[in-house]
Amino acid sequence: MTKLKAILFDLDGTVYAGEREIPGASDYIKHLGSTGIRCVYITNRSNRTAETVCKQLQGFGIPCNPDDIISTAHVAANYVGNKSAFVIGEEGLVSALEEKGATITENSPEYVVVSLDRKFNYEKLEKACALISRGSKFIATNTDPRLKMDNRFVPGTGAIVAAVQTGTGKEPIVLGKPERIIIDMALEECGCSAEEALVIGDFLPTDIASGINAGLKTVLMLTGASTKADIEETGIAPTYIAKDFAALASIIQAEYGI
Repeated sequence: MTKLKAILFDLDGTVYAGEREIPGASDYIKHLGSTGIRCVYITNRSNRTAETVCKQLQGFGIPCNPDDIISTAHVAANYVGNKSAFVIGEEGLVSALEEKGATITENSPEYVVVSLDRKFNYEKLEKACALISRGSKFIATNTDPRLKMDNRFVPGTGAIVAAVQTGTGKEPIVLGKPERIIIDMALEECGCSAEEALVIGDFLPTDIASGINAGLKTVLMLTGASTKADIEETGIAPTYIAKDFAALASIIQAEYGI
């Protein structure tokens, strides 16, 4: 039996739904922690700081520290390092980049980083397109077409990325799920291999696909976006399916003895 060392949880739709905890999440995650399993949280959202996300999880009674949050903001910060970037994004992304030593500038940056920006406008679009056309590398934190906020769907990062892509004719380097970069970063944080970790999420095209792309076993939680019927439609097949956290506990007990 392979030893399980870490679980990589998606957040919205898996651990919580908006401001509401998914039933059973807190109790089961606390149980996992008591057995020595490292729980980290991977999210395509980059607009919130790790401290903000951590505070939300703690509000549900889930033990957490900022190092447990792996967002596309942190992946982008690692990717850019101490080089220069023009940013279409919000506080969480800008602060993560600056903490890693990046210079935020409009003057011939090495990178143009595009993410969720609720103050996005034509001026920012025009500037990003001009910089990319002059040679700046085009990075997208993710290409999610929409996201759920306050029980409604709003345009996501993918809508902004598409505008920049259309305006430049350039394909971005994508850092978030379903690409494996964010999963690899989470594994490095946990100090374990793909065989020693499990990806758990509610959305087949991002959460489950990212785990598959990185060579991990996956669990589709039927607590959020995707259904069993979507498996056949998308062709994305998780290793396991759990209708709730009680079912997840049964799967992990049977497969890993935890």
